[in-house]
Formats: sequence, C-alpha cells, structure tokens
Amino acid sequence: MTQLRNLLERIDQGGAPSLGFGAPQSGRPPAMALIARCSGDLDAAVAVASGSADAMVIAAPGGSPDGLPHLGDRIWGAGGVPLTPAAVAIWQEAGADFTVSPPAGALVDAVNLAQPGMTHGMRIPDDVDDAAWRTLAAAPLDFLVLDKSALTGPWSLTDLGHAADAAHRTEKYLFVRVGSRPTVNELVALYQAGAIAIVAEANQLGADGLAGLKADLMALPRVRPAGRRRVQPALENPAT
Repeated sequence: MTQLRNLLERIDQGGAPSLGFGAPQSGRPPAMALIARCSGDLDAAVAVASGSADAMVIAAPGGSPDGLPHLGDRIWGAGGVPLTPAAVAIWQEAGADFTVSPPAGALVDAVNLAQPGMTHGMRIPDDVDDAAWRTLAAAPLDFLVLDKSALTGPWSLTDLGHAADAAHRTEKYLFVRVGSRPTVNELVALYQAGAIAIVAEANQLGADGLAGLKADLMALPRVRPAGRRRVQPALENPAT
C-alpha cells in the first residue's frame, strides 16, 4: 500500500492520526487531509508545505523530476503527469508516491493493477457529462480531484452541489482543490458532502495560511449526515 493510500484509509476509517511533516498536532486524525500543491518557486513551496501539510503534489505538467528540491521522506506526488507507462515509470523511479493526471490520453497500462506500486488520481474535466462519469467510475484510479481553484469568494450551494455530486458519482476518494482558504463552515460542508482531502496552493496561502487550514481540519467534527453510506474505493486488493 502506498503512503498516500494508507493516509487516506486511516482518515476515512478514523484510525491512527495523520501528523503532517512537523510535530504531532493531535491524538486523532484530521477530518480531511491537507495536500499542498507546490508550483512556481518549488524550494519555497516545499519549505512552506513542510510544516503543516499531510502530503504535497509537485505541479509538473509535461516536465521531468530533474532539479526537484530535496523532499526527504515526505509523502509527495507529481501533478499534471500524463497517465502513460513511460511517464509514470519516470516519476516512480524519482520517488513519487502518487500521480495526478489529466484525463486526455490516459492508458490502462500505466497502472499496475496486479501489484499497485503507486496511487493514481485524475482531475475531473470541467465539462464532465454522464459518459465521462461512467469512464471515471470504471477507471483504475484511487481518487479524483475537483478543481475549484478559480473560486476566490464564498462557496455557494451550487458549488457545494458540484462537490457532493462528484463524491457520489464514483467509488473514488474525492479531493477538492481550493483557491482562497475556505471558512470553517465551508470545510464542514465539504466534509459532509464526501470530500476526504483539501488541495491548497502552498505559495499562495503561505506557512501561516496552511497552518491555519490544517488546524481547522484537525478541529472539524467527524460526523457525516445520518444515513449516508461511505463508499470505499475499489481495486485495493488485486484479487478482487
């Protein structure tokens, strides 16, 4: 099992705490994981993320792992990487624990179904329709990313509905990428809608912003709406 997959399962099951990269913050797991997106000045972003984030995703569309900052034993992955065997192999060899890929050109052979060595996620297309949802539901992916980074103001019920719909369309974990820092009420609503992780831009929020967001996630109540069935992602056991 990959580090990210283990983190998500512990959070989903309410198991051992996720401690981020710094000192332990609590004896219980956060309601949702905090994933720091590192782009632009990667050295600065990694330094910002190291204090609070549970994992980091290096934005590397079409790039290579050459020249990456020292990442140590942190949980990290590559974002914008084509889901092809060659691209996945390059990043896995560099030490990436997971990838986040665009849907275009994704190949089944990029995912080792018999012996999963990486966790794979995909960005939900902006113009997703029923056919696209069926494709995403059947894909050998662990998580999906709903990109709401363009939303810089308050969340509306329509925005929240997009997250809830995405969480219940497939049996994948749902990550929500945000622009500005969500309020506590917005985080509670996203958690209750079914999200398991928040993706935030490290250099945009800064160290204090990420630390505050992590504290909010640690303090959220762990109660989902009554009667909701929490689905489990498929393909964890290759024998199933």
